[in-house]
Amino acid sequence: MKARLLVAAVGVPAILALLCFAPAWATTILFCAVTVLGTWELFHILHIEKRRGALCLTMASSAAVQLVIYFPGYEKTVLVFLPFCLLLFLCWVAYYEREEKFGIEGLAAALFSGAFVPLGLGAMTALRLTSRGNLLVLAPLVATFVGDSGAYFAGRALGKRKMSKRTSPNKTIAGLLGGLLSATLGMVLYGLVLRLFGLYGSLWKLGVVGLLAGAAAQLGDLSFSLLKRHTGAKDYGNLLPGHGGAYDRFDSTSFAAPVTLVLLGLLEVF
Repeated sequence: MKARLLVAAVGVPAILALLCFAPAWATTILFCAVTVLGTWELFHILHIEKRRGALCLTMASSAAVQLVIYFPGYEKTVLVFLPFCLLLFLCWVAYYEREEKFGIEGLAAALFSGAFVPLGLGAMTALRLTSRGNLLVLAPLVATFVGDSGAYFAGRALGKRKMSKRTSPNKTIAGLLGGLLSATLGMVLYGLVLRLFGLYGSLWKLGVVGLLAGAAAQLGDLSFSLLKRHTGAKDYGNLLPGHGGAYDRFDSTSFAAPVTLVLLGLLEVF
């Protein structure tokens, strides 16, 4: 517990400072590092990290997706996402033909970690590049971490009925509802804080963003947990003492960030 608190006390302010005060390219570098490290973690728990060719290709593609977002923009990246995935898939199929021990799990992991996750986390860069992006980039983190905290305390206090016994046995229906409520209220409070910085947005629309982004965050957590349960791993890694690996910390964010980005635009919140 001490290690967990120490890492949080040092890491959270450092990440917030980097996202809010450093140039936008620093956000891209941060999440490039997260996806590259996360790729190794995923390959490791699947016991295919020795397949160096596939590992390097997947790491390179995870970084490339986010760099494409930084330079031409998120919208153009989405347009080329499916052809890009197809190209990557063909590369991995070619590798599979050479290294049959790579397996279908390896192909799925490569596509997941080399394309899907970096596109999701790339939405953080896209938010940072918007007007007042140094403030808006925190929105997915509010939905994720406030919702996660609310789910934890609601589950501990009221949780009786399990939500997913096999995938995530500690999650309860009460925790799910508590997390959604917390994410909603947290985003409204975030909107009030933004007003102190001269950025005025519709509070009820921010509540909707918080609700849906919070739901996406919980779906992300379940999705990454499913992969861990499949392999029998408790965590993706031990990069952060008490917190696990890179994917353990940013699993929910990879789902919440694109939902937040799209909803802020569609709802014309600001």
